[in-house]
Amino acid sequence: MTISETILLFCGGVMAGIINVIVGGAGFMTFPLLMAAGMSEIEANASNFVAVLPANLVGTFVYRKELASVRKHLPLRLFMAATGGLIGSLILTLTGQASFQSAVPWLLLFATTTFAIGPRVKAKIDTYPQFDQSQWLWLQLVLEFCVYIYSGYFGLGMGIILFAIYGIFSQMTLHQGNAVRNITTSLSSLVAIGIFIHSGLIRWLPSLIMMSGAVAGGFVAVHIAKRLPAAWVRSAILIWAAALTGLAFYRYF
Repeated sequence: MTISETILLFCGGVMAGIINVIVGGAGFMTFPLLMAAGMSEIEANASNFVAVLPANLVGTFVYRKELASVRKHLPLRLFMAATGGLIGSLILTLTGQASFQSAVPWLLLFATTTFAIGPRVKAKIDTYPQFDQSQWLWLQLVLEFCVYIYSGYFGLGMGIILFAIYGIFSQMTLHQGNAVRNITTSLSSLVAIGIFIHSGLIRWLPSLIMMSGAVAGGFVAVHIAKRLPAAWVRSAILIWAAALTGLAFYRYF
C-alpha cells in the first residue's frame, strides 16, 4: 500500500465513523474506498464489515439509554440479527464474486427507494383510523429478519431499510431506531466477519487502517449525534444513498 492510499483509507474511516453514528450508511463511503485500494468487489464487501464495525459499536454505546425504551422485543431482534447475518454471509461466500458484482447496483437501488418512500407509505397508512400498528408486529419482524439476511450478504443500506420499516410499523423515534439499528448491525456484522475470516475474503491491513479512522470518527460523532434535527439527518441519508446508487449503476452498467 502507498502512503496516499493509507491516508485516504484513514480519512475515509474518520468520515465513515461520523456518518455511521449520526445517520448510518457509512459503508456507502468505505466500500468504494476499499475497492480503490485494489480489492475486488467481494473482498471490499467482506473487509468493509471489519472497517465499519467499531462505528456500529460506538453507536451502540451512544444510544445505550434509548435501548431501555425498546427492550420488549430486543432479545428476539438480536437472535434474528445473528441468524440473518449467518445466512447472508454464507450465501455470499457460496455464490461468489460474479453474482455479487451484478447485484450491487440493484441492492443499493432497493435500499434507497425503500427509504425514500417509507414516510409517504406511513403517512398514507395513518389516514386509515382502523390501521393498528401493533397488529402488524409479526410482519415488521419478518421484514426485519429479511434485512438481517441482506446485512450478512451486503450490509450497505441496511440501516436505511430498517428506518423505513420502523417508520411504517412502529412509533419508534429516530434515536430509538438508531439504538436498535446499531446493536443489531453490530451483532450481525460480527457473525458475518467470522464466516468471511474462515473463507479468507478479508484484506486485513486496509481494513484495520480504515477501522482506526472509524473509531476516531465515531468518538467525534458522540458529541454531535443527538444535536442535529431529525429532518436534517433524514435528508443527509437520502442524498448520500442516492448519490452512491447512481455511482454504482454508472460503474457496473
